[in-house]
Amino acid sequence: MNKWTNISFRITTIALMSVFLLIASPVKAADITGSKIAPHVNIAAFHKVHGKEDFKFPDHIANHNIFGALEGNAQFIFMNHTSGLKDGDIITVSNDVLRENAGHFEDFGVNCQLSVSIKGKDVILAGMCQFLMLDKDHRQIEHKGIVKPTTLQSGKDWLLIYYNEEDGIAIYADEEIGLE
Repeated sequence: MNKWTNISFRITTIALMSVFLLIASPVKAADITGSKIAPHVNIAAFHKVHGKEDFKFPDHIANHNIFGALEGNAQFIFMNHTSGLKDGDIITVSNDVLRENAGHFEDFGVNCQLSVSIKGKDVILAGMCQFLMLDKDHRQIEHKGIVKPTTLQSGKDWLLIYYNEEDGIAIYADEEIGLE
């Protein structure tokens, strides 16, 4: 065997052994996180369906069935899941559509920034959300709303954290505890 064949053989052997070790001992999520637990927050926003202006968004929605509870009365705007939260984090939800209309561009979407404060296992959310959207009847909605500090508790119902009756926009949140 010449020198280059010997080096090539060694590199191939090392590569195959590395692949074998990865297959034989896969990495688990708990190995990465060190089994640390942390809060996870789900945030969902809805808009009342035109013709359902008398519908009242409930303060709490049980059993994690938020879509079933609002079906037929509110249209879904967005949902966000954020895991491994730490005190002082900022949750940002942004979803935009740029559309040409009559020779100029229109920007539709959602932009939310929510600050996170953690007290024990509870999460306190506060911040602001902006909405620029069309409803299903093509009416333009431009809305800015302040989310006042609201405490979420792990394993509890979805909680209404913001509601604007004039525009029919509601934001819900719930918390769970899981691996970082």
